[in-house]
Amino acid sequence: MFPTTLVQYGSPRKAVRHSTKVDIEAKRQRGAKIMPLTTDEQLTIGSTELLDVLLPPRTAEEDGQYWYQCVSRTPGTSSDLLRLQEQLDAELLRKGAREIGICPVRSELYEQCFEELVRQEVVACPERGRLLRMVQLEAKLALSAASSCYESSVAYGIKKKLMATHEVSRLTEEVKQLLTKLSELEVEQQNLEYQAPTLKEVGEAHQKEIQQNFDNEEVQIEKENEALVSEMMESIEVSIETEE
Repeated sequence: MFPTTLVQYGSPRKAVRHSTKVDIEAKRQRGAKIMPLTTDEQLTIGSTELLDVLLPPRTAEEDGQYWYQCVSRTPGTSSDLLRLQEQLDAELLRKGAREIGICPVRSELYEQCFEELVRQEVVACPERGRLLRMVQLEAKLALSAASSCYESSVAYGIKKKLMATHEVSRLTEEVKQLLTKLSELEVEQQNLEYQAPTLKEVGEAHQKEIQQNFDNEEVQIEKENEALVSEMMESIEVSIETEE
C-alpha cells in the first residue's frame, strides 16, 4: 500500500471518521508551506503534533478506504543509526544510484535519510529537530533555485545554438549563391576577354570609317568654299568692269 522508505513509520491506520481525513490533510497542507514555526506555535502544539507538521503523515486510498501512516514516535538509538546507514547503502546499490553527477535516485534516498534524522531529533529534542528541518528545507530551496538557474541557462544555450544554426544555414546558402554568381561573372569575364580583340578591331575600323568620312566631308566643304570664293571674285570683277 505504502512504498518503502528510510523514514520509520508506524502501522498504517484506516480513517474511520471524516474529521480524521480533514485533520490529516490540514497537517499536510501546513507542512507543504515550508514555513518555520515560531516558538509560541511550537509550545502550543506539542512535540507529537509538531512531528506530524514537520513530517506530515503519508496517505493512500484503497478500495474506497482512506489510509494514513504517521511517522514513528520511537526515539532513535545508536543501532537505529547503524541500521539506517546499512539501509541507505543497500538502497543505493539496489536502485543503481550513480556515485557522481546529478542522480534523482541518490538525491531522494539521501532526503529520506535526512528526514529520518529529523524525526529522531524531533522525538529527542523538538527545538533541535525543528531547526534541523529548517536547514533541510533551506537546502532544498537553494537546490531548487540552482536547478532552475541551470535549466534556464540550458534553455538559453539551446535557444542561442538554434539561432546560430539557423544563421549558419542562412549564411551558407548566401555563400552558395554568391559563389554561383561569381562563377557566372567569371564566365562572362572570359567571354568578354575573348571578344575584346574582335570588338577592338571593329571599333578601330568603325573609327577609321568615321574619320575617313569626316576627311571626305572636310575636303568636299573646302572645294565648295573655293568654288564659292571663285564665283564671288568673278562677280566682283564683272561689277567693277561694268561701272567703268
